[in-house]
Parts: sequence; C-alpha cells; structure tokens
Amino acid sequence: MKRPVFAGAGPQPLNETRFSLIEGDPLFELQRAAHLAGGRHRVLPRALTLALIGYVPPLVLALVSGAAHGALLPLHTRFLIAIPVLLWAERFVDGRVQSAVASFTARGLVRPADLPRFQAIVSESEQLHHSVRMAVAIVAIAFGISGLGRLVGLVPHMTTGPTAQTTAIEWWVAFLSLPLFRIVLLQWVWRWAVWAILMARTSRLDLELQPAHPDLAGGLGFLEQAAISFLCLQVATGTVIAGRLVTKLLPVREEIAGFTVMTVAMVLGPLALFSRKLLRAKRRGELSYGELASRHNRLFGQRWFGGQSPAPLGDPSFSSLADLSTGYGLISRMRPLPIGRLSLVLLLVVCLAPAVPALLAGVPLNDMLVRVVKTVLL
Repeated sequence: MKRPVFAGAGPQPLNETRFSLIEGDPLFELQRAAHLAGGRHRVLPRALTLALIGYVPPLVLALVSGAAHGALLPLHTRFLIAIPVLLWAERFVDGRVQSAVASFTARGLVRPADLPRFQAIVSESEQLHHSVRMAVAIVAIAFGISGLGRLVGLVPHMTTGPTAQTTAIEWWVAFLSLPLFRIVLLQWVWRWAVWAILMARTSRLDLELQPAHPDLAGGLGFLEQAAISFLCLQVATGTVIAGRLVTKLLPVREEIAGFTVMTVAMVLGPLALFSRKLLRAKRRGELSYGELASRHNRLFGQRWFGGQSPAPLGDPSFSSLADLSTGYGLISRMRPLPIGRLSLVLLLVVCLAPAVPALLAGVPLNDMLVRVVKTVLL
C-alpha cells in the first residue's frame, strides 16, 4: 500500500510516534512520492536530479558555446557541495533531534503534571513543521527572489545577438538553478526554526533539573548533540560564502563577521533559552548540598573528633564525605549552557572555515581574524 503524499501531516500523540524534522515535511513527502527519497533518506537520487536540472544544462551550454563562465560560478559550490551536504544531513540531524525530544521524558526532566503540556508542545511543533502553506511559501520565496532581482536590475534582461547564449545561461541560473538551491536551503532554515520554537516552549516548563548531574548541565547535556548537528547547515552555507570570497579577492571582514554571528546564534540560541533555569538550579543545588555538607561535616566531626570513635577502616562515613564533596564539585562546575568545550571549538572552526580559501587566494589577513575571534568569544 502506497503512503499518501502528506500522510505525515498533522499532530500525532507523543507516545505513538517520534518527533521528526524530516518525516511529514510536504516537500520531502513529494520527493518520496516521486521515488527520489526512501526510508533511509537516500541522498544520491535527489542530488543527481537537482544537478541534472540546475547544474548540467548551463554547464553544457557554456562549454558548447564558449560563453563566459562567470554566471556558473555560484553553481559549483551549491550543487557539488552544499546540496549534497544538506541532503545527507537530514538523517544525521533528525536522529539527534528525535533523541533529544525523547530524552526530556526518558530522563524525567518533565514533571508528571506537565507531561500533557509537553506532549501538546511536541504535537503542535509537528503540525507547524507539516504545514503545506509554509512549503508553498518556501517555493514562492525561492523563485520570487529571482523575480525581485530582475526588477531591481540584478538579473539580466533577455537579449539577442552575440550575447544571447550567455544571457540564456544567466537566466537559467537565476530562474531555475538558484531557486532549486534556495528551496533546499530554506527547508533547513524552517526546520531549524521549528526546533528553536520547540525548545523555546519547552524551556518555559518547570523542568526538574538535577544540579549534581555528571553532564554539568542539570541533565540537559543531550541537547548539545542536537544543537551541534545543525552545523551541517552552516557548513553548506559556509562553502557558498567561501566560493564567493575567493572570486571577489577582497577583504572579507564583514562577510565572515556576519556568518559568524548567524552561526553562533543558530547553534547556541536555542540552548541559551535554558540558561536561566540552569543558573537557578545551580544556585539551589549549591544551597541544598551546602547545607547537607555542613550538617554531615558537623556530625562527622562529633563522631571522629569528640570522644571515643570506632575503627576508621571500612567506615561508611568516610565514603559519604567523599561522595558529598564530589556532588558539590559537580554543582560548582555546572555550565550556563548545555554545551562542552569540544563543541565550542568545532563551532569556532566552522565560523573560520569560509575565510580559508580567501586567505589562500591572497586576501590579506589584516584584522579579519581578530574580528572573527572577538565575535565568537566575546
């Protein structure tokens, strides 16, 4: 029995399905109906189809006619790197997002009284993601940008004569190739927006955070993997920016600074929504564990330093003293963001990566690196 094109649309109970940023997406379901995507979200059929439509025709026209290749420059990084990365990332990101959403209940972070509300938040997020109107809007925006560019003179008008073939290539790129790339990219921007909305609404719940949790994030450490997985979107975007910077051969401070701000905001923004609760949990944990440690130390002193004491070998009070110290140490090192140093280093690398081709092409370093580092770290 064939699956309906929009069979995944609409909210479903949390205990009957897993939240997905891919399944039920109207544009993805259309690709599934066209047998371009399957249960494993195969990349090759869709990547080849998009390349055959948007990349190969203008390339062949340029080679046959000997026309200038300037209009093809935006296509190489988009169709050979960015689109395959974005398609491959679907399964990679979706698995981590599914695991993160399920972990809120699996780890007992959602209180029993708030469980129906959390289920409603997840179901409404799914309904938002499955919106056919948004899918239509994505396609309209993707093609509308080219139409707007023609009105303001960014897209050439059709001409005849010696430049007719070159202009035809430019029109193909502007009105078919680039819109196809924009559709794939805007799909991912919308998926990230749904993820951010889901996190924003979940952060308003009275979560039962655990200050002494070994992940140093109150039990929210699982969010790190989901947040960092969205760097796939930034890697794809960064390749396009890098290709543009190489061709410009100009100082790229503004471009890198803007890309850095966007990357940091998209990765850390949803996590920052939980910072207030994490800081509150840290303060409560320090007070609670501090009071418990004081009481335990007082009783420990009375037992071992006030009069006769039992033999110290094997006595459990020493073990409890060490356990309390360990627990309080974990609380004192609790982070305001559920993300570790290694992930922050990876974030910095992705932010800097688009500038590397430009530097290798001879663009002066100047103060570009300083500005990028300040944007990330300060």
